[in-house]
Amino acid sequence: MKRIIYLLSFILVFATFAYASDREKQIANLDPSGDEVTIIKAADWAGEKKEKRAVDNLIILVSDSRDMVRLHSVMALGYIGDDKAVEALNKVILNDGNATVRYAAVLATLRIGSKKSVPVWQEAKEKETDPFIKDFLQKMDDKAKGK
Repeated sequence: MKRIIYLLSFILVFATFAYASDREKQIANLDPSGDEVTIIKAADWAGEKKEKRAVDNLIILVSDSRDMVRLHSVMALGYIGDDKAVEALNKVILNDGNATVRYAAVLATLRIGSKKSVPVWQEAKEKETDPFIKDFLQKMDDKAKGK
């Protein structure tokens, strides 16, 4: 019986260290100078694990020049749900040149649920050029008003 307990304890300790090592590696992969595929995989991992320690790196990546890096970073921030990301996501909603990234940022702010995004949604509704996003923002506004 003691052997089983020692063996299970060893496995638990080993698994904990392996996860911690993987976490540090994935967060380190959220480096803007890294290659796109590695960054995207790390962002997806951070979102899936809801890794709050990755938020600062992901916030930096939402202004990356690569559309897919921005998209996956925005989605990860939405999944993580940290209010610290709202300001960066609001800027994406208003300023990103890619409609898919803007739409993902709207969804991410909805998921986070911060009231700081409400005026940004109003502003975006007025200036949005993508008809799908504009319609979505209008429907959100109608629902908020009880229509």
